[in-house]
Amino acid sequence: MSLHARPHLETHTRRKHHSAVRGAAYRLGLRLYDERAKQWCDFRKRKIGEEIVRSLTVAPVGAPAWATDPEQLWNRVEWAENRADSQLARDYRIPIPLGLGEKEAGDLAEEMARFIAEELTTAVSMGLHRDGAVDSLGELKATEKRGYHAHLYFPTRRLEEMEDDEGTSTWGLGDKLDMLSNKRTSAVFVEQLNAKWAELANTFTAANNLPADYDHKSYVRQGLPIEPRRTISRAAVAMQRKQFFARNGDAQRDIVVPSEAFNAVHAIVLEVQHERAVADVAREAATAGEPPTPALEPVVASSQPPEVSIRPPSWSTSSSASLSARFRATLATPTTPEAQEAFVRVLKIVHAIERALSALVALTRKLRDLVEHKDRRMAAKLDVTYQLDEARARRASADQKAKRWERDHPLRAAAAKAFKTGEGGKPSAWQTLINEVQARHRHVQSLKATVRSHQASLDVFGEQEAALEGQQAEAKQRLHGVLGSLVTLTPEFVEPLLTVTNEVERGLVEGALPERAQIPIQPSDPEPDTATPRLRPSIR
Repeated sequence: MSLHARPHLETHTRRKHHSAVRGAAYRLGLRLYDERAKQWCDFRKRKIGEEIVRSLTVAPVGAPAWATDPEQLWNRVEWAENRADSQLARDYRIPIPLGLGEKEAGDLAEEMARFIAEELTTAVSMGLHRDGAVDSLGELKATEKRGYHAHLYFPTRRLEEMEDDEGTSTWGLGDKLDMLSNKRTSAVFVEQLNAKWAELANTFTAANNLPADYDHKSYVRQGLPIEPRRTISRAAVAMQRKQFFARNGDAQRDIVVPSEAFNAVHAIVLEVQHERAVADVAREAATAGEPPTPALEPVVASSQPPEVSIRPPSWSTSSSASLSARFRATLATPTTPEAQEAFVRVLKIVHAIERALSALVALTRKLRDLVEHKDRRMAAKLDVTYQLDEARARRASADQKAKRWERDHPLRAAAAKAFKTGEGGKPSAWQTLINEVQARHRHVQSLKATVRSHQASLDVFGEQEAALEGQQAEAKQRLHGVLGSLVTLTPEFVEPLLTVTNEVERGLVEGALPERAQIPIQPSDPEPDTATPRLRPSIR
């Protein structure tokens, strides 16, 4: 199994207000002058701050000196493109395997840059960057998860030796690399690039005693049942790294955070089960008259959860506050170590419930909006279908009129066909009726195309609805699992949790609560595993 980031190829264009000189300066950490825009592009602070580890520009064998001078090269690129929507450069971003040092990472990136330069006969500017300390969701990365990535920046034209009007041979930027301008034709070369990256990644990791399991193919092509994370835009990533969360980042967080929350809750469950097992062993030893060994000394003195006092929700608690904050307002401050331990445990579980609930609420809203769009599209289709039936009837009526005229005037119709008299070879009255039939027919065809368009949209909506329903079912299952942890460990907190939920949250929580939450065992029972359980009114 190969779980890692993949390379990505991006095109920079004038339509998106890109500048080739500025793009090179950013990736190389240089100060370059953009002659076309008449401005300096200064990114030397990135190099001083050690964000850029190594930078260089390479060119094929025999290329002129200016091809490896970033300022000359990228200004020539700018002047070579005249259109307002010109493609200026391509940025091939490659991840460097974690565990490689600075030198090995730079050597890998440089070898990849020289491969591109020789294959495409063009210059390549390579910048090896240190990964940021914060990930795309605004979370701090662990030290061992912070590595390198490289930008391989190259023009959209080949380097060619050309003859000028005087017959002098000179180097310049020649024809466009057309095979990369079309998604279909570029697929073969991009596959070749990605395969070369995987080959180099495995070579360098094997040489450094690291797992050489890098594969350029997607999870689907590898046959791995793994859903890749959604792409987050550059602007959203920048916002989230400054702790301003964006909508598509929230969609990603709905996938990642609940998973992490489940891991945390599962750890709590295992911890409590261990504590209770230790307590049971200690109790059995005490019953047999044997002192417990230090290794079996219970963390929790009793198998019953310690009491944490509950108070009514404060009237000052805002309904717009988070579920964790609303629930926290119902708990009195614990005074004993056991109560503090239970207090922290419960808050962790409620926080996990809040995360799972947030993901489910978001999916439910998406599904509701999608169903509304689908219903509107269905109504539009039915309306057009009704218009189509009427248009077909009018076309049939016009066709009957044209045929009736031909039956009523056989001699004129025959003469028109024989001598091509009148407009279009037919009498004007007959031609008018035929024109009406043709106009009705065109209207029918237009309505049929509209119906097909509506149906195509409905098919897409149906696929999206099925996908969202599947995600919603998974989210409900996750919420069910976290609520099950609350019921198992501290069932007395289920009812206080329900009292602080709003209408939407309460409906989802009640729908996901395990059935056992309705028949808890009374805390006063001396032997929970043998005593007859007492029923109490349902919390729902």
